[in-house]
Amino acid sequence: MVIETVFYATIFSMVTIKELEHLATLARIKLTEEDKASLVKEFDSILSYVDQLKKVDVDIEGSARVGAVKNAVRDDAAMQTSAEDRERLLDEAPDREGDFVAVKKIIAQDIKI
Repeated sequence: MVIETVFYATIFSMVTIKELEHLATLARIKLTEEDKASLVKEFDSILSYVDQLKKVDVDIEGSARVGAVKNAVRDDAAMQTSAEDRERLLDEAPDREGDFVAVKKIIAQDIKI
């Protein structure tokens, strides 16, 4: 007696082109149509692998691991700096406004989701 098993898989994408375009907008990169198709396949491959990893049953206590990481925290306190040290630090900055380091605005308000 021969038993044949047939697997039916629903082909679907875990990442849509629209989501990929949104990610590209946030990352400020331009993608061609070929790039989008390729990246959707790559994202799907990565996400399906992550989905497989989620199914793995691992039962380890956090304190039982060798080399477990422990957060080292300190109080957030203002420290006094001499005028010459502050000036030396500000001179290292690529751009400054008075006693502050000037940075470019990186959060755009006109991005639509």
